[in-house]
Amino acid sequence: MQHLLPPPLDASSRRSGHDGRRRLRHSRPHPPAPALDAVVVGGGPAGLSAALVLGRARRHVVVLDTDRPANLASRGIGGLLGQDGVAPTELRRTGREQLAELPTVAVQEVAVNGAEREAEEILVSLADGRSLRTRSLVLAHGLSYEPPALAGIEPLWGRTVFHCPFCDGWEVRDRALAVHGNGPEAVGSALFVSGWSSDVVLVTDGPARLGPGGPEALRAAGVRVREEPVRRLAGANGRLVAIEFVSGAAEQREALFVRTRREQPNGLAAALGCELAEGGTILTDGDGRTTVPGVYAVGDAATERLRSVAAAIGTGSRAALALALEHPATLVAR
Repeated sequence: MQHLLPPPLDASSRRSGHDGRRRLRHSRPHPPAPALDAVVVGGGPAGLSAALVLGRARRHVVVLDTDRPANLASRGIGGLLGQDGVAPTELRRTGREQLAELPTVAVQEVAVNGAEREAEEILVSLADGRSLRTRSLVLAHGLSYEPPALAGIEPLWGRTVFHCPFCDGWEVRDRALAVHGNGPEAVGSALFVSGWSSDVVLVTDGPARLGPGGPEALRAAGVRVREEPVRRLAGANGRLVAIEFVSGAAEQREALFVRTRREQPNGLAAALGCELAEGGTILTDGDGRTTVPGVYAVGDAATERLRSVAAAIGTGSRAALALALEHPATLVAR
Protein backbone atom coordinates (compact mmCIF):
# COMPACT_ATOMS: atom_id res chain seq x y z
CA MET A 1 0.00 0.00 0.00
CA GLN A 2 1.45 3.39 -0.96
CA HIS A 3 1.97 6.05 1.70
CA LEU A 4 1.41 9.62 0.57
CA LEU A 5 4.21 12.00 1.59
CA PRO A 6 4.67 15.79 1.31
CA PRO A 7 6.34 16.83 -1.97
CA PRO A 8 10.13 17.40 -1.91
CA LEU A 9 11.56 20.92 -1.93
CA ASP A 10 12.17 22.44 -5.34
CA ALA A 11 15.58 23.56 -6.50
CA SER A 12 14.93 27.29 -5.93
CA SER A 13 14.09 26.73 -2.29
CA ARG A 14 17.29 24.77 -1.76
CA ARG A 15 19.41 27.45 -3.45
CA SER A 16 17.91 30.26 -1.37
CA GLY A 17 18.71 28.42 1.84
CA HIS A 18 15.12 27.90 2.89
CA ASP A 19 14.55 24.60 4.69
CA GLY A 20 10.98 24.41 3.47
CA ARG A 21 9.26 24.88 6.82
CA ARG A 22 7.68 28.19 5.81
CA ARG A 23 6.58 26.79 2.48
CA LEU A 24 4.98 23.72 4.09
CA ARG A 25 3.22 25.84 6.68
CA HIS A 26 1.44 27.79 3.96
CA SER A 27 0.77 24.85 1.66
CA ARG A 28 -2.59 23.16 1.50
CA PRO A 29 -2.96 20.32 4.04
CA HIS A 30 -2.34 16.91 2.53
CA PRO A 31 -5.51 14.77 2.41
CA PRO A 32 -5.50 11.70 4.65
CA ALA A 33 -4.90 8.32 3.07
CA PRO A 34 -8.14 6.59 2.04
CA ALA A 35 -9.60 4.21 4.58
CA LEU A 36 -8.85 0.54 4.20
CA ASP A 37 -11.58 -1.72 2.89
CA ALA A 38 -11.23 -3.97 5.92
CA VAL A 39 -9.16 -4.60 9.01
CA VAL A 40 -9.16 -8.18 10.26
CA VAL A 41 -8.37 -8.64 13.95
CA GLY A 42 -6.90 -12.11 14.37
CA GLY A 43 -4.70 -14.24 12.14
CA GLY A 44 -6.13 -17.67 12.87
CA PRO A 45 -8.03 -19.86 10.38
CA ALA A 46 -11.12 -17.61 10.34
CA GLY A 47 -9.19 -14.36 9.93
CA LEU A 48 -6.82 -15.70 7.28
CA SER A 49 -9.75 -17.18 5.38
CA ALA A 50 -11.56 -13.83 5.38
CA ALA A 51 -8.43 -11.99 4.26
CA LEU A 52 -7.85 -14.51 1.47
CA VAL A 53 -11.31 -14.00 -0.01
CA LEU A 54 -11.09 -10.21 0.32
CA GLY A 55 -7.60 -10.08 -1.16
CA ARG A 56 -8.65 -12.14 -4.16
CA ALA A 57 -11.48 -9.62 -4.58
CA ARG A 58 -8.78 -6.89 -4.70
CA ARG A 59 -9.85 -5.29 -1.44
CA HIS A 60 -7.21 -3.53 0.64
CA VAL A 61 -6.95 -5.42 3.90
CA VAL A 62 -4.69 -5.42 6.95
CA VAL A 63 -4.64 -8.47 9.22
CA LEU A 64 -3.60 -7.74 12.80
CA ASP A 65 -2.29 -10.67 14.81
CA THR A 66 -0.25 -11.35 17.95
CA ASP A 67 0.73 -14.88 16.86
CA ARG A 68 -0.67 -16.52 19.99
CA PRO A 69 -3.33 -18.96 18.74
CA ALA A 70 -5.76 -20.46 21.25
CA ASN A 71 -5.03 -23.95 19.92
CA LEU A 72 -1.24 -23.61 20.13
CA ALA A 73 -1.05 -26.54 22.57
CA SER A 74 -2.68 -28.88 20.06
CA ARG A 75 -0.30 -31.18 18.20
CA GLY A 76 -2.60 -31.53 15.20
CA ILE A 77 -5.96 -30.41 13.81
CA GLY A 78 -8.39 -33.26 13.30
CA GLY A 79 -11.18 -33.45 10.75
CA LEU A 80 -9.88 -30.78 8.38
CA LEU A 81 -10.39 -31.83 4.77
CA GLY A 82 -7.07 -32.27 2.97
CA GLN A 83 -5.09 -31.20 6.04
CA ASP A 84 -5.95 -33.79 8.68
CA GLY A 85 -3.43 -33.73 11.53
CA VAL A 86 -1.69 -30.53 10.41
CA ALA A 87 -0.19 -28.54 13.29
CA PRO A 88 -1.92 -25.22 14.03
CA THR A 89 1.34 -23.33 13.49
CA GLU A 90 1.84 -24.98 10.10
CA LEU A 91 -1.68 -24.11 8.98
CA ARG A 92 -1.12 -20.48 9.91
CA ARG A 93 2.24 -20.46 8.13
CA THR A 94 0.85 -21.79 4.86
CA GLY A 95 -2.12 -19.46 5.14
CA ARG A 96 0.19 -16.46 5.42
CA GLU A 97 2.13 -17.69 2.42
CA GLN A 98 -1.08 -17.60 0.39
CA LEU A 99 -1.79 -14.06 1.54
CA ALA A 100 1.73 -12.96 0.59
CA GLU A 101 0.80 -13.51 -3.05
CA LEU A 102 -1.96 -10.90 -2.81
CA PRO A 103 -0.64 -7.32 -3.21
CA THR A 104 -3.56 -5.69 -1.40
CA VAL A 105 -3.25 -7.74 1.80
CA ALA A 106 -0.77 -7.06 4.61
CA VAL A 107 -0.24 -8.96 7.86
CA GLN A 108 1.08 -7.01 10.84
CA GLU A 109 2.07 -8.55 14.16
CA VAL A 110 0.68 -6.01 16.58
CA ALA A 111 -2.01 -6.01 19.27
CA VAL A 112 -5.18 -3.93 19.05
CA ASN A 113 -5.89 -1.55 21.91
CA GLY A 114 -9.34 -0.40 20.85
CA ALA A 115 -11.77 0.46 18.09
CA GLU A 116 -14.50 3.06 17.67
CA ARG A 117 -16.83 4.25 14.96
CA GLU A 118 -16.23 7.69 13.48
CA ALA A 119 -19.01 8.64 11.05
CA GLU A 120 -18.84 6.06 8.24
CA GLU A 121 -15.46 4.66 9.26
CA ILE A 122 -13.93 2.72 12.12
CA LEU A 123 -10.75 3.86 13.84
CA VAL A 124 -8.61 0.97 15.09
CA SER A 125 -5.98 1.87 17.71
CA LEU A 126 -2.86 -0.28 17.83
CA ALA A 127 -0.55 -1.09 20.73
CA ASP A 128 2.41 0.57 18.96
CA GLY A 129 0.65 3.95 18.95
CA ARG A 130 -0.57 3.88 15.35
CA SER A 131 -4.17 4.00 14.16
CA LEU A 132 -5.83 2.52 11.09
CA ARG A 133 -8.96 3.83 9.41
CA THR A 134 -11.21 1.26 7.80
CA ARG A 135 -14.68 1.01 6.36
CA SER A 136 -15.19 -2.49 7.77
CA LEU A 137 -13.87 -4.47 10.70
CA VAL A 138 -13.75 -8.26 10.98
CA LEU A 139 -13.41 -9.64 14.50
CA ALA A 140 -11.62 -12.96 14.15
CA HIS A 141 -9.76 -13.02 17.46
CA GLY A 142 -11.30 -16.26 18.70
CA LEU A 143 -12.11 -17.02 22.31
CA SER A 144 -9.94 -17.60 25.34
CA TYR A 145 -10.21 -21.19 26.57
CA GLU A 146 -9.47 -21.82 30.22
CA PRO A 147 -9.43 -25.50 31.28
CA PRO A 148 -10.48 -26.46 34.81
CA ALA A 149 -7.89 -25.99 37.55
CA LEU A 150 -6.84 -29.63 37.85
CA ALA A 151 -3.39 -30.33 39.27
CA GLY A 152 -1.15 -31.77 36.56
CA ILE A 153 -3.26 -30.63 33.60
CA GLU A 154 -0.83 -28.16 32.02
CA PRO A 155 1.67 -30.58 30.39
CA LEU A 156 -1.22 -32.76 29.19
CA TRP A 157 -3.40 -30.00 27.75
CA GLY A 158 -3.91 -30.38 24.02
CA ARG A 159 -2.08 -33.70 23.94
CA THR A 160 -4.22 -36.14 25.94
CA VAL A 161 -6.55 -33.71 27.74
CA PHE A 162 -8.99 -32.12 25.29
CA HIS A 163 -12.17 -30.07 25.18
CA CYS A 164 -13.61 -31.08 21.78
CA PRO A 165 -14.53 -34.70 20.99
CA PHE A 166 -15.19 -33.76 17.36
CA CYS A 167 -11.61 -32.54 17.07
CA ASP A 168 -9.81 -35.29 18.99
CA GLY A 169 -12.24 -38.16 19.63
CA TRP A 170 -11.17 -40.14 16.58
CA GLU A 171 -7.52 -40.13 17.62
CA VAL A 172 -8.34 -41.68 21.04
CA ARG A 173 -11.12 -44.02 19.90
CA ASP A 174 -11.53 -47.33 21.72
CA ARG A 175 -9.23 -46.24 24.54
CA ALA A 176 -9.89 -45.77 28.26
CA LEU A 177 -11.50 -42.31 28.33
CA ALA A 178 -12.82 -39.97 31.00
CA VAL A 179 -15.07 -36.92 31.02
CA HIS A 180 -14.74 -34.23 33.72
CA GLY A 181 -17.83 -32.32 34.82
CA ASN A 182 -21.07 -32.52 36.76
CA GLY A 183 -24.74 -31.74 36.34
CA PRO A 184 -27.10 -32.68 33.50
CA GLU A 185 -24.75 -31.22 30.87
CA ALA A 186 -22.04 -33.63 31.99
CA VAL A 187 -24.43 -36.51 31.38
CA GLY A 188 -24.85 -35.40 27.78
CA SER A 189 -21.09 -34.98 27.35
CA ALA A 190 -20.32 -38.42 28.72
CA LEU A 191 -22.97 -40.06 26.56
CA PHE A 192 -21.57 -38.28 23.53
CA VAL A 193 -17.99 -39.36 24.24
CA SER A 194 -19.20 -42.94 24.68
CA GLY A 195 -19.67 -42.97 20.91
CA TRP A 196 -15.88 -43.16 20.58
CA SER A 197 -15.24 -45.76 23.27
CA SER A 198 -17.07 -48.37 25.33
CA ASP A 199 -14.81 -47.57 28.33
CA VAL A 200 -15.83 -44.14 29.60
CA VAL A 201 -15.82 -42.80 33.16
CA LEU A 202 -17.58 -39.59 34.19
CA VAL A 203 -15.47 -37.85 36.83
CA THR A 204 -17.70 -35.34 38.62
CA ASP A 205 -15.04 -34.07 41.05
CA GLY A 206 -17.61 -33.83 43.85
CA PRO A 207 -21.40 -34.29 44.03
CA ALA A 208 -22.63 -35.44 40.62
CA ARG A 209 -26.01 -33.65 40.49
CA LEU A 210 -26.88 -35.57 37.33
CA GLY A 211 -30.56 -34.64 37.28
CA PRO A 212 -33.64 -36.78 36.63
CA GLY A 213 -32.89 -39.78 34.48
CA GLY A 214 -29.17 -39.00 34.30
CA PRO A 215 -27.85 -41.98 36.30
CA GLU A 216 -30.10 -44.39 34.41
CA ALA A 217 -28.99 -43.05 31.01
CA LEU A 218 -25.32 -43.39 31.96
CA ARG A 219 -25.77 -46.95 33.24
CA ALA A 220 -27.57 -47.94 30.06
CA ALA A 221 -24.61 -46.63 28.03
CA GLY A 222 -22.08 -48.39 30.25
CA VAL A 223 -20.62 -45.14 31.60
CA ARG A 224 -19.35 -45.34 35.19
CA VAL A 225 -19.44 -42.36 37.57
CA ARG A 226 -16.75 -41.31 40.09
CA GLU A 227 -17.78 -38.56 42.53
CA GLU A 228 -14.63 -38.34 44.65
CA PRO A 229 -12.74 -35.02 44.38
CA VAL A 230 -9.81 -35.20 41.99
CA ARG A 231 -6.36 -34.88 43.55
CA ARG A 232 -4.32 -34.70 40.36
CA LEU A 233 -3.81 -35.94 36.83
CA ALA A 234 -0.83 -38.25 36.55
CA GLY A 235 1.04 -38.49 33.29
CA ALA A 236 4.39 -38.40 31.53
CA ASN A 237 5.63 -36.89 28.25
CA GLY A 238 2.24 -35.37 27.54
CA ARG A 239 0.38 -38.66 28.01
CA LEU A 240 -2.29 -39.09 30.66
CA VAL A 241 -1.75 -42.24 32.73
CA ALA A 242 -4.23 -42.00 35.60
CA ILE A 243 -6.68 -39.76 37.41
CA GLU A 244 -5.93 -39.77 41.13
CA PHE A 245 -8.60 -38.95 43.71
CA VAL A 246 -8.49 -37.62 47.25
CA SER A 247 -9.82 -41.01 48.32
CA GLY A 248 -10.33 -44.29 46.54
CA ALA A 249 -8.42 -46.05 43.80
CA ALA A 250 -7.01 -44.16 40.84
CA GLU A 251 -8.57 -44.51 37.40
CA GLN A 252 -6.18 -45.66 34.68
CA ARG A 253 -7.13 -43.43 31.75
CA GLU A 254 -5.53 -42.58 28.40
CA ALA A 255 -7.43 -39.38 27.57
CA LEU A 256 -9.70 -36.90 29.32
CA PHE A 257 -12.30 -34.50 27.95
CA VAL A 258 -13.04 -31.38 30.01
CA ARG A 259 -15.25 -28.33 29.77
CA THR A 260 -13.48 -25.00 29.41
CA ARG A 261 -14.39 -21.52 30.56
CA ARG A 262 -14.78 -19.47 27.39
CA GLU A 263 -14.87 -15.69 27.02
CA GLN A 264 -13.94 -12.91 24.61
CA PRO A 265 -10.17 -12.36 24.71
CA ASN A 266 -10.54 -8.57 24.62
CA GLY A 267 -13.12 -5.82 24.96
CA LEU A 268 -13.43 -4.88 21.27
CA ALA A 269 -16.92 -6.27 20.71
CA ALA A 270 -18.28 -4.63 23.85
CA ALA A 271 -16.59 -1.29 23.10
CA LEU A 272 -18.11 -1.22 19.62
CA GLY A 273 -21.56 -2.05 20.99
CA CYS A 274 -21.88 -5.54 19.50
CA GLU A 275 -24.57 -7.64 21.11
CA LEU A 276 -23.35 -10.80 22.81
CA ALA A 277 -25.11 -14.13 23.22
CA GLU A 278 -25.79 -15.58 26.66
CA GLY A 279 -22.66 -17.70 26.40
CA GLY A 280 -20.45 -14.70 25.63
CA THR A 281 -20.04 -15.14 21.88
CA ILE A 282 -20.76 -12.30 19.45
CA LEU A 283 -24.24 -12.40 17.90
CA THR A 284 -24.20 -12.46 14.10
CA ASP A 285 -26.52 -13.27 11.24
CA GLY A 286 -25.79 -16.09 8.81
CA ASP A 287 -23.17 -14.01 6.98
CA GLY A 288 -21.20 -12.79 9.98
CA ARG A 289 -22.80 -9.36 10.35
CA THR A 290 -22.94 -8.17 13.94
CA THR A 291 -25.53 -5.76 15.32
CA VAL A 292 -23.12 -2.87 14.53
CA PRO A 293 -22.98 -1.74 10.87
CA GLY A 294 -19.66 -2.46 9.21
CA VAL A 295 -18.52 -4.87 11.94
CA TYR A 296 -18.38 -8.60 11.22
CA ALA A 297 -17.44 -11.46 13.53
CA VAL A 298 -16.18 -14.88 12.46
CA GLY A 299 -14.72 -18.06 13.91
CA ASP A 300 -14.95 -19.12 17.53
CA ALA A 301 -15.62 -15.56 18.70
CA ALA A 302 -19.03 -15.74 17.03
CA THR A 303 -19.82 -19.47 17.27
CA GLU A 304 -21.95 -20.62 20.19
CA ARG A 305 -21.63 -24.35 19.59
CA LEU A 306 -19.66 -26.94 17.63
CA ARG A 307 -16.50 -24.93 17.12
CA SER A 308 -13.83 -26.35 14.85
CA VAL A 309 -11.09 -25.14 12.52
CA ALA A 310 -13.11 -26.27 9.52
CA ALA A 311 -16.15 -24.31 10.69
CA ALA A 312 -14.00 -21.25 11.44
CA ILE A 313 -12.57 -21.24 7.91
CA GLY A 314 -16.09 -21.39 6.51
CA THR A 315 -17.38 -18.49 8.58
CA GLY A 316 -14.41 -16.35 7.55
CA SER A 317 -15.00 -17.05 3.87
CA ARG A 318 -18.76 -16.44 4.09
CA ALA A 319 -18.42 -13.13 5.93
CA ALA A 320 -15.77 -11.92 3.49
CA LEU A 321 -18.06 -12.64 0.55
CA ALA A 322 -20.87 -10.65 2.20
CA LEU A 323 -18.52 -7.79 3.03
CA ALA A 324 -17.15 -7.59 -0.52
CA LEU A 325 -20.64 -7.58 -2.04
CA GLU A 326 -21.89 -4.85 0.29
CA HIS A 327 -18.83 -2.59 0.19
CA PRO A 328 -17.38 -1.96 -3.28
CA ALA A 329 -13.64 -1.29 -3.29
CA THR A 330 -12.69 2.37 -2.91
CA LEU A 331 -8.92 2.05 -3.36
CA VAL A 332 -7.36 1.32 -6.73
CA ALA A 333 -5.68 -2.09 -6.62
CA ARG A 334 -2.05 -1.96 -7.77
